Amino acid sequence: MDLMEILSYLRMIGILLLVAFAIGMCIFIHELGHFLAAKLCGLHIDAFSIGFRKIWWKKINGIEYRIGILPLGGYVELPQVDATDNVPHAADGTELPRATPMQRIITAFAGPFFNILMGLALGCLIWVYGLPQSSPKMREIEVRSVEVGSPEFEAGLRPKDKIVKINGESFCVPWNEFIQKILFTIGPVSLEVVRDGETHTITYQPIVNPNPPSEALKLEKVAWPFFDAVIPISVIPETGSAAEKAGMRAGDELYTVNGIGIGDGVEFQKEINRCGQENGDMVFVVRRNGELVTLQPFKPELAGTRLVIGAILEGSSPLKVRSVSPDMPSSGKLEPGDTIVAVNGVATGNFADFFNALQKNGKEQAAKILIERNGENKELEIIPAELSEYMLPVSLEVLDYPNPFQQLASTIDLSYKSLKNILIFVAKKLHLTEMESTIRPRNMSGPLGIGLTLYSVFSESTTMLSINFVVMVAFALAIFNLLPLPVLDGGHILFALIELIFRRPLPMGVIRALTYLFIGLLIGLMIYITFFDILRLGHRMGITIENPAQATAHPRELPTETTADVAEEPTVEASAK
Repeated sequence: MDLMEILSYLRMIGILLLVAFAIGMCIFIHELGHFLAAKLCGLHIDAFSIGFRKIWWKKINGIEYRIGILPLGGYVELPQVDATDNVPHAADGTELPRATPMQRIITAFAGPFFNILMGLALGCLIWVYGLPQSSPKMREIEVRSVEVGSPEFEAGLRPKDKIVKINGESFCVPWNEFIQKILFTIGPVSLEVVRDGETHTITYQPIVNPNPPSEALKLEKVAWPFFDAVIPISVIPETGSAAEKAGMRAGDELYTVNGIGIGDGVEFQKEINRCGQENGDMVFVVRRNGELVTLQPFKPELAGTRLVIGAILEGSSPLKVRSVSPDMPSSGKLEPGDTIVAVNGVATGNFADFFNALQKNGKEQAAKILIERNGENKELEIIPAELSEYMLPVSLEVLDYPNPFQQLASTIDLSYKSLKNILIFVAKKLHLTEMESTIRPRNMSGPLGIGLTLYSVFSESTTMLSINFVVMVAFALAIFNLLPLPVLDGGHILFALIELIFRRPLPMGVIRALTYLFIGLLIGLMIYITFFDILRLGHRMGITIENPAQATAHPRELPTETTADVAEEPTVEASAK
């Protein structure tokens, strides 16, 4: 095992610890809210624990404070809040009075409330530093291409159509949020488009797309649209750079580069490299405040060289070949769908591993690339090509600055739409409605799925995207626990409200029956959801698990692809910063 492999394993362990800490902190903050509220209400507290399976404990003023060996959150023991016990008892057997309805409401609500406070506090970082977006916010979306024979094509959608409304509503959202609007539509999707100055309404029923943009989405059987869009490229020049001196301003959208329409970052980087290799000028026409502005010409700068084989790769554990570029070293050797297992004996679980191993190989020397194809391992020898990369002193990063309350509102809206769509799907299966939904219970994720997504976000995304996901988990934990179901905080609040209104508690037998029923239902649902989380884990590890039911989409996960190893492929930002 060489140094790179050791560092790779240490990085993986570090990320796993970070995931455990993030999930544990969300749970700990939740329990801390219950603990502090119970103390405020003067309730008896048997124990408060950080982590599970105690290894250290100390009793102070009648409360046993514990530290557990498993750092996955914590818990607080509050016998007086237990709605299923007529006569609560302390840990030592002492009989206690039941908590009043208001004490139970305050104590139960405090847990979710502290999760909300945690999310709002972390959300301030996003508000200050900004959240990377998949694209600028768009008020209209130009269709780049439509798959022939797809529902959208059959309904009349065509390339160069400009979508100005969805389901009768105007929009101003980045591309991924527009896709969410499609995924969460109940029934047919209605698109209002402008074509040759005329307005048309196109209505179609979304179906599962067998070839979405990533392997993860293919596993999910998501109803991804069969069309893609022309995504505006928004640029931010460096202060005092040649780009700024040429007249470029932050927020300018690229219209043409050297007279060529630029549709995405790949085309942009190709043109940068071409001009750099030819020592030519770049002439930009940008859209600014609805007007076209021509900038003064300026030259790209040499960023450095790297070794490439000319294949676009995606995924992480396993790392798969998406496509192979013609006239590049991997052409005729690698095939789409191949899994990259190792380079020169070094395991490649993600693109960073592959890239580092390839750079160590050296130029004009064959790299031994171990692949898996059709269930069999095969070793290929490929001599990498040396690529000179050029850059511009500009950033392509688009940032949004939602305040913490907007982030909370967004999570509430997403949770509401998810629950509504799932209920519609179930009602349709029970023949209680004719409405259609593509979101199903199996689309949800349990603790394992959340952990998997956190691992992906922490290992492959920016710091702000990672913080944003933790904020969403904190808010989602609060929202879930406030559902008015027995065993959840919302159920305790509901029982206490009933007691306040009718001045008498529900019969203890009814409370026990409802509590045990929902415990069983929640355990069953968790097993069901975890089964699909295991499928996702197996997919990431390159293990195929037969699934007769075939899992379908869970729209919480939009595609995130690693940087591609291809001569023309750009880094995340044009300035490679």
